[in-house]
Amino acid sequence: MATTMPSSGTHKRPTFSCIRCAERKVKCDRQKPCSACIKHSVDCIFNPVQPPKKKKKRVKVNVLTDRLRQYEALLQEQGIDVGRLPDWTNNGSQPMTHTVPDQQQQHVSQLRTPSSLESGPSPYAIQTPNVQGQTSFKFVENTLWNRVVEESLDPENDLEDSSDISEEEAISDNSGFALLRHTHTGGRPRHPSIDRIHQLWETFVSNVDPLTKVVHVPSLRPMIEKAADSSGVIPRALEALMFAIYGSAVMSLSRNECEQRFTEPRERLLSQYISATETALSRAKVMETTSIGVLQALVIHLITTRDIYTPRANWTLTGAAVRIAQGMGLERDGKYLGLSPFETEIRRRIWYQLKTHDSRATELCGLSKYRDPDVGPHRAEWPLNVNDDQLYPSMTELPLQSDRLTDAVFIVTRCEMGKFAAARIAALRQEGKDLSQMNLDHSGKDKKDRESKIQELQEAIETKHLRYCDPSQPLDLVTMLVARYGLNVARFLMYHPRSWGSIEQTPLEERQKIWEVCLKLLEQQVMLQTNPFTQRFAWNTPWYRQWHAFIHVLDVLRADPEVFDVERAWRLIGETYDNNPDMIEDMRKPVHAAVGHLCLKAYGDREALLRSRDVVISSVPSFIARLRHQRDCARLRRQKRDANSSHVATSTDTVKSNTRQLGGSIPVDDSDLLLDSTPNPIQTPSGHPHTVFDGTNPSTFSNDFDGSGFDIMEMDGLDTFLAADYIVDDMALDPIDWSKLDDWLAHVT
Repeated sequence: MATTMPSSGTHKRPTFSCIRCAERKVKCDRQKPCSACIKHSVDCIFNPVQPPKKKKKRVKVNVLTDRLRQYEALLQEQGIDVGRLPDWTNNGSQPMTHTVPDQQQQHVSQLRTPSSLESGPSPYAIQTPNVQGQTSFKFVENTLWNRVVEESLDPENDLEDSSDISEEEAISDNSGFALLRHTHTGGRPRHPSIDRIHQLWETFVSNVDPLTKVVHVPSLRPMIEKAADSSGVIPRALEALMFAIYGSAVMSLSRNECEQRFTEPRERLLSQYISATETALSRAKVMETTSIGVLQALVIHLITTRDIYTPRANWTLTGAAVRIAQGMGLERDGKYLGLSPFETEIRRRIWYQLKTHDSRATELCGLSKYRDPDVGPHRAEWPLNVNDDQLYPSMTELPLQSDRLTDAVFIVTRCEMGKFAAARIAALRQEGKDLSQMNLDHSGKDKKDRESKIQELQEAIETKHLRYCDPSQPLDLVTMLVARYGLNVARFLMYHPRSWGSIEQTPLEERQKIWEVCLKLLEQQVMLQTNPFTQRFAWNTPWYRQWHAFIHVLDVLRADPEVFDVERAWRLIGETYDNNPDMIEDMRKPVHAAVGHLCLKAYGDREALLRSRDVVISSVPSFIARLRHQRDCARLRRQKRDANSSHVATSTDTVKSNTRQLGGSIPVDDSDLLLDSTPNPIQTPSGHPHTVFDGTNPSTFSNDFDGSGFDIMEMDGLDTFLAADYIVDDMALDPIDWSKLDDWLAHVT
């Protein structure tokens, strides 16, 4: 009989069926006992009620949500529109009120390019804090790294910033500044005094920044002042930037100005700050960096050392800087990466300064400077014509482009030239032509088209910028001169004789045009270096010297010593040498030696013509005298070494092996015609183009630079190069083979 279990008001009705009803899969009325068990006279048993399980709190999700709100608040403080980022939560609660100390914060955000704009995997930019209130970026654009980015977004997985590791770790894990001569030893470079830091900073702001705009002076100034006045640890990115600024400030001064301001030789200070910059960049791990501050330091360092390192070394290092910038996504415009307007504009300025530098460094290596431009829909846009005080980190939108003069007038005018070149390259690509034909196809319709395009460029620059320039203002004047210099460069390239094969094949009208254009280029270069109003910007001029135009003038003077305006031409050549003593003193650059040879040949032809007419030459120009003296000294040193080599010969067989008979009677020693086979490397000059090297005393080189990073030219080879007339004898009165010259430059730099 069924066991009866009377109901009690204290018992709650069971939630589930009894065991028997559950097994029979019939409905249970869940009474105790249930009606089914009573009917069948069986025990009615219910499973004991388990205590309710506590609901697990989704701690991880809540923590991540809170962190996300905090990071969105931080992004908003930096002027980044979080509305453009993926919306992971609709919770409208306020961000966390507590914050983490700045030095411990490493907020990262995932910034995606809208999928509608990309055909391939969506690019990412990993964003981390940086000095100047800016950010570091590592640009990612493949499927594998998209997954890596997702993992790296979790702050718990973040590793410390490698640029701020301890001194001990820096010593044990030292990657060094691989592309520079300096070997990083882990020590921190020593800053100058507070007063000198302020002097160097103001010099940089006055002389260098207006022509580069790599940094944002208003936001960087308080950081420099704080770092100068603080005895604490300076972030490594900021420290590298500070030393780069020191070096560029000294570079922009003449020897006399440096002595007057700092009471120290320019060469010594420049050597000191360049070495310190390399150390600071090594400590900041420049080759692995994703820091905008470190990249800014590297770009300024490239500008400082571009006349110090050999052309190929500078070009190689510039290529590394371009790769670093590409790794941070600078070739993409910031607005497609979700960056703040301020960050976007600064990145544009850095990118186009770097690309301009790379183009010129490429050309100085004898390589084609015309490369495929960035023409994609998301490429970095050109910098805006706005004042620095219109830009600030918390801005939510970029200011409108000004139609008047701003403190960015120089860089935006230079960008107009870049737009012109990019349009020309795009046109060639549409026509299916190779970029090597950039300046060689000048016949008929193409030439007229080029002339009209250059005229349009001139009108655009005049209308947008130059008509507002005040020649009494240094920056305005240098902008006017450089703009017109650039237009003449375009005309020179259009009428260049290489498009005709030789001067003789060039029509007379075009010969006259290119001769006048070349003389204008030399005049404008002299004016940029000697005008008292532009003196503080004179440092920028030698880098953009048009060697092809200078060589063309010498070529014409050799072929026709009585060419029209010959006196004007020689005066400009002399002034160019006077304003650029490194063209004689710095023989590390083969173009200096080659131009010197051409100059001596042209002047020798001039002297021969004057003597044939019984004209008395009262004096020789100083630069000609120095060039001749340099080569005479090199010839004497070579003869002395040859004599010593013969004197120490231990066997007459060695001498006989180098002796042959001419006409069966006169013995000639072939060793006079051969280069020494034993290398005799020398220490290169101190690295600055104004270091005196007249060919008479190699020991006069400064000891500040060890020279280990330069391309060492053997003394024997250098003397032979300077002393040997046969290098240009074969060219005598023949026009220069420009293609061979380019090949030669490409192999010797």
